[in-house]
Amino acid sequence: MTSSSSDGFQELRCSHVLCRIENVQKTVGELAELGFSVAWGSAPDTAHNALVWFEEGPFLEFFTFPSALRLLRWPVAARFGRGMGDRFARWARADGGWRDVALETDDLDLTATRDRLVGSGLGVSRIFRNGRTRPDGQRVDYQFMSPRPAVLPFVVSSYDPPQRPAKITHPNGATAVWAVHYGIRPEHRADYDRLIGEDPWLRPRAATTTGVLEVELAGLTTPLSLTSGLHLVPAPPKEPQL
Repeated sequence: MTSSSSDGFQELRCSHVLCRIENVQKTVGELAELGFSVAWGSAPDTAHNALVWFEEGPFLEFFTFPSALRLLRWPVAARFGRGMGDRFARWARADGGWRDVALETDDLDLTATRDRLVGSGLGVSRIFRNGRTRPDGQRVDYQFMSPRPAVLPFVVSSYDPPQRPAKITHPNGATAVWAVHYGIRPEHRADYDRLIGEDPWLRPRAATTTGVLEVELAGLTTPLSLTSGLHLVPAPPKEPQL
């Protein structure tokens, strides 16, 4: 559950880490070969994303976003604000790899969260209402919004209905996202701090670029790599108790 801040508002937490890929079907096959149990975002023959869930904490999303959709940058910006248009352009960038981080709240509607962030001085887009249909035909609705600059994490509502499976087993032993190492350029740090406080999974540090640097998974015993060049790293061993 999301904790509450001293002003009574729910604080945001890391929801999931997004990786841009070129081919969902190929990536699902690779992930399965690497020992992950993978959930299709929608019907396999038309899916634009696939998910690697864990029983607790953030999940991993592998998504396609055609480069041609960069042309939507300005129409989207006109309707939802420049932060959303910039984010669409960022998702459409041709290279693959870790592309974004989503922060979540337990609320189904983001209006109060948006009001709080705007009140803190952070630039935030208007709310984008979206949804998808799962392979079993169930409709899933959610909302999201984009802070500015768009290199910062974006914000999503709770899924309606909730989507996390009750029981998840990955043959490779992975049990959870242990840490998301996140680089922040100095000029972005103040806005990052307005967006999210201390988080159990995000490990922010100064860097020359703002974005995901590395993802560590608890339960892995060896690093895993996709042909796209993406790497998943085992969590460090626990220090022995003295």
